[in-house]
Formats: sequence, C-alpha cells, structure tokens
Amino acid sequence: MPVPLLNPFHWGFHGTLEQVSNPQGTVPLKLKNEKNAVELSDFISNNVPGLKDQAKFELHPALFTGYLQTLYLGGADFSKSFPVFYGRETVNFSDGGICTADWVMNEWKSNYRLKAGKNGSTFNKEQFKADEIATHPENWPRLHPRTRFLNDQERTKVHESEKPLVVVIHGLAGGSHEPIIRSLTQDLSSVAKEKFDVVVLNCRGCARSKITTRKLFYALFTNDIREFLKHEKARHPSRKIFAVGFSFGGTMLGNYLGEEGDKTPVEAATFLCTPWDLYHSALKMNGDWWSRTLFSKSIAQFLTRLVKVNIQELEFKDGDERPSEPPSKRNPSFCVFTKENLKKAHNFASTMEFDNLFTAPCLGFDNALDYYKACGSIHELPNVKVPSLIINSKDDPVVGEDSIPYACVRENKNLALCVTDLGGHLAYLDKNYNSWATAQISEFFNKFEELVQ
Repeated sequence: MPVPLLNPFHWGFHGTLEQVSNPQGTVPLKLKNEKNAVELSDFISNNVPGLKDQAKFELHPALFTGYLQTLYLGGADFSKSFPVFYGRETVNFSDGGICTADWVMNEWKSNYRLKAGKNGSTFNKEQFKADEIATHPENWPRLHPRTRFLNDQERTKVHESEKPLVVVIHGLAGGSHEPIIRSLTQDLSSVAKEKFDVVVLNCRGCARSKITTRKLFYALFTNDIREFLKHEKARHPSRKIFAVGFSFGGTMLGNYLGEEGDKTPVEAATFLCTPWDLYHSALKMNGDWWSRTLFSKSIAQFLTRLVKVNIQELEFKDGDERPSEPPSKRNPSFCVFTKENLKKAHNFASTMEFDNLFTAPCLGFDNALDYYKACGSIHELPNVKVPSLIINSKDDPVVGEDSIPYACVRENKNLALCVTDLGGHLAYLDKNYNSWATAQISEFFNKFEELVQ
C-alpha cells in the first residue's frame, strides 16, 4: 500500500490566525474601570494581540506539519521542561467514585530549592522523596515526577486560598503530567505575581489515579466537573473560577457548560484543539492514513491499558447482578468490562475499535459512530452562556478541519473562535519548543481577570 502524500497547503512554520465570531456582535463584557462595555471579540483583539484576526506567529522550522508537531509533542523528552510541582488530593464524588486534583504548588520551588537552567532544572530530590513517602497513601500507584500528595497542613492552606482559580481538564490519554498541561500550568501560575490558583482535575483512572467504581469517563461524563466546580465555588463564593479544556477534555467541558447554561460558576472558558464533532473527528482519525497509523493506535492502547490496570474494580464477573435498566447515556452499564473483552482489546489499532467494544454498548449505542454522532459537544455549544475562547488548527491530525465549529460560533454571541492554519494537535511548538497556544490562553485569563468585572 503506497504511503499517501501530505497536504502541501498545511506545510510551513509561519502561521496565520483567523478570528471568527457572530457577525452581529459578541457578548458585551463590563470592564472594571470603564463605563462602556467591550465585546468579547474586541476584548480578545485588544488585549491578546496574538489572537487578533490575521495575527502571525512562528513555530519550529523543523516541525513544519501538524503531524510533526503532534508527534514531537507526544514523543520527545520534555522531562526537563516546565518544572511544575503538583500537590495532589483525592476528590470524592456523590456516586462513590473518586478522581484526583493536582494543585500547582509554587512555594515548593523554594522549599525544594528548584534551580532552572538551560539544560533543565534541579531540586532537592532527597527531601522531596522523603515528603512523598510521608504523604503517600497505602496501595496507591507511584505518582509522576514532582508530584506528591498534600499533607493536612498543605491541603488546608490550599483550600483557604481565595485567589482566582483556573481548573484544567486534560485530554483523553492525559493528565497533569503531560507536557502541554505543564506548559499551561507553568504559564498560568507565573502570571502577575502568581495571581491565580491552578488545579488539574484528573479524570478517573488517569495520571495514576485509582478507580473505585465501575465507571470510566466518556463524552457526556460531566458530573465530576459539575461537582468539583460546585464544591470549589461553595468554599469561596466570591472567588472567580475559570476553566480550560484540552482536546477531549474540551468535549467534556463543552458538554458541561452547555448543560449548565448560565447556572455554571465558571466566569470564562477556553478550549484548545477540541474535537467538537466527534463523528467528523472519527472519520479523520480512521480515514486519514497518517492519523490512523501515527495516533489512533496509541490512543486505543492507552485506553486499553486504563481498563487493564483497573480491571479488578471494573470487571463484570459471572454471577454478578446485571443492572435492572437497559444501558443509556444517563445510566451506563458496566457489563462490558470483562476479561474476555480486555483480551480482544489488546490487538486494537484504532480508538473506534475500543469505542465499539466498550464505550458504545456501555451507553446503549449500537456502535461507535452512533456514540460519536450523539455525544459530541457540538450539540451543546449553542447553549454555552459564558464568554469562551476557542482555538483550533486546520492541520490538526486528530480533530480534523471538518470538526471546527464555524457555524455554531457565528450563531452564539458568547463564543470567539481562533482558527490557525498550523499547530497540530495541542502542540504549537515554537523554536524553543514552548507552546505558543498556552501562552495565549494564559494571557487571555490574565487580562480577563484584570479588566472584566
């Protein structure tokens, strides 16, 4: 089978941005020191110049396609980049499940004598290891580098803070440890004398979290986001809360915001490389030879590993009582989590195969394509009521250009869409291998908190 040619219209490293919004105007934002309000699209153009219409940006010359950008982000060694420290706590939900919240701990940089240099960073690993051992729960997986559980005093201090809070929702195969997540959390936690608290909400089973119920996350699994945000708002009712969704995390965040409408405590949101229309993104991932070969298989293998690691909690065994109701989006079934199905999944080469075997029947769908058609956040995007910045790239090998929500954005005044011709999936790596996109998102939240009432 011959290798297909790359699209020459998406080559290069000099990028251009197109800003798209409702032609009748976007939502007016009341400013702190101004009598007149400013529209969302104008606010972005005036205060985040990198995101104004026809803005130019420059990426790494050697990473001149979206495939190369995405491959480098996923395969290169970023262990010495973005030296963020995380303090972890477990989050308990009303259904008996748990996930983890990783809080950026800037003060640990001095506590552990972090020194950053051209060749990476160093810190007092012996002291960190001792503190890690002292706080690590029994029978819990070993955590990623520079991440440990908070002790009681540290957790109390985190909970007492009333700084504006940014909640980060990671992608399908990710967590707080991902380079792109660390890039954003480092940017955000460094803004204007550390004005933000930053936390990554790790989905159930992700970032070496445990699963305690027979549930995995999926596109409409929004209750964990809902309960976490509600709890944080109740802790400090006057604090501002912002949210960021990366890739599939944007799918879940978009569905949540649409479901909540104007009831959400979120003041503003951003989305990076979200597959808004899951059906069209699936066609891209399975119909594009490069996307299928380079990315779909690795994501399917991650999801299979997620099931394997947690099979003791997830497994449906012979003799277990079946649910009284048929599976549905609101009442998912756990009967698909069997060791027999897990054996089948070991040879999967695409996410569609995984979703055909596990996700779709779990939610009552006949197949993965029906699941994708029904559960994409494109359906909830018209109902989003908070000012939202959306960034998508035309050369994204995971999302695909057909999934970019031009029509929805032109009809919803709360949305501003920034479409780039280059960037790949979640990458946007510049000549120093830093992310242009996370810098823009950080500046958007900085200016929004600083200027908007």
